[in-house]
Amino acid sequence: MRWIALLPPTAPELLPAEARELQELLAWHALRFSPRVCLQDEAVLVEVSGSTRLFGGLGKLAKQLSSFVYEQNSPPSLIPRAQGATSLIAIGRLRASLTAPGGLRLPADVLPLGTLTAARAHLGVLERVGCRTWGDLRRLPRAGVARRFGQPLLDALDQAYGEQPESHRWLSLPEVFEAKLELHALVENAGALLFAAQRLLARLQAWLVARGSGLLALRLVWHLDPRRNGPTTGELVVRTAEASQDMAHASRLIAEHLAHATLPSPAHSLSLHSLEVAPLVSSSHSLLIQEHKRGDSLAQLTERLSARLGPRQVLRWQARATHVPERMQRWIAAQGSRSVGTSKQPLQQFSQLQPDALLPSWLLATPLKLAVRQDRPLCPGPLNLLAGPQRLETSGWAACGLALAEPLGEQAAMRDYFIAVNEEACLLWIYRERLARASGWYLHGVFV
Repeated sequence: MRWIALLPPTAPELLPAEARELQELLAWHALRFSPRVCLQDEAVLVEVSGSTRLFGGLGKLAKQLSSFVYEQNSPPSLIPRAQGATSLIAIGRLRASLTAPGGLRLPADVLPLGTLTAARAHLGVLERVGCRTWGDLRRLPRAGVARRFGQPLLDALDQAYGEQPESHRWLSLPEVFEAKLELHALVENAGALLFAAQRLLARLQAWLVARGSGLLALRLVWHLDPRRNGPTTGELVVRTAEASQDMAHASRLIAEHLAHATLPSPAHSLSLHSLEVAPLVSSSHSLLIQEHKRGDSLAQLTERLSARLGPRQVLRWQARATHVPERMQRWIAAQGSRSVGTSKQPLQQFSQLQPDALLPSWLLATPLKLAVRQDRPLCPGPLNLLAGPQRLETSGWAACGLALAEPLGEQAAMRDYFIAVNEEACLLWIYRERLARASGWYLHGVFV
């Protein structure tokens, strides 16, 4: 077996909860490279014997493991690491390297006794009898060591040298991401919550990458000061049209939403929850530079504009399965709608029903009734009919409001469409209504 021990970044100002958060975040990062990850004392232990060939060798794998991003939008930094045939040797070399140069390559026999967790409680007595390394402890009579210091010390020493099997509790990812962050000070402005939210987004990104999933929806909750009169929490929900692990886009969406939010009382903590995720399907990258995507995608731009301007200010068209031209589409909010699954099918149905239809490039929202002279339509002068008629009829049930493809209350259409030309050589799309109550000629489109 081959073990790699990783030490999360530490700083004197970090609280114990923050140090534990960084250790867990580093463990989620390690799960990308091996399913055998565990937490032991201050380090993260990774068993990589089954992943070495997959990532190009032990050296490349160890370098990728130690390249860790622990802050949003910050470059990766190399963290301390050490290798060993057992987990205890790896963590012992890691501890030795922090105090002595060359500790990463020390043999097990010359490792300082303080680097073995089980021996730390007995260092004072062991040093007085001349034991300062693992080798010194191993040369002592086993019966005397067990009687004076207990059997667990001998068991740990045997596990360190591979003479007893090691037992570890492997880390597993939660099915739903939930994280809470205590703020260093009360925050009264909603926009100031973004900096703290980015720390939670970094943890969410590590969780998504380890699971091979992309984010579709999240909920950010801010907890308010309970001493004030009013609500104790506030929240916002952010949804994306495409599953993604790009937390920069999620951060921009949160910033747009927070710009319109107000805090009735100061906030003291933040919580982030994943509402919906989906498996992330990766695509092959092109070798051509000009085909590399730059900037945001159309879906990301739409979501940012919707968050900034409001969902009813950014619309997209949606096709409908109907014969009547002015009812073939409608405008809906672009945010939260799935454009692929709802627009292609009605268009395919219409093309199958009217394979020879020639539709104009510009369609009037409301048909314009034309004047008639001697049974000839005028626009503004007499029109010459070039092609037609193309008969269009909706279902007879539509007049009763019972057609499945038509909304209730819409009237049936019975029309004969023609392509006409006027005196200015403009091609027009006109029709003649065949219903008795609405007979006449109408202009419905122009061929541009």
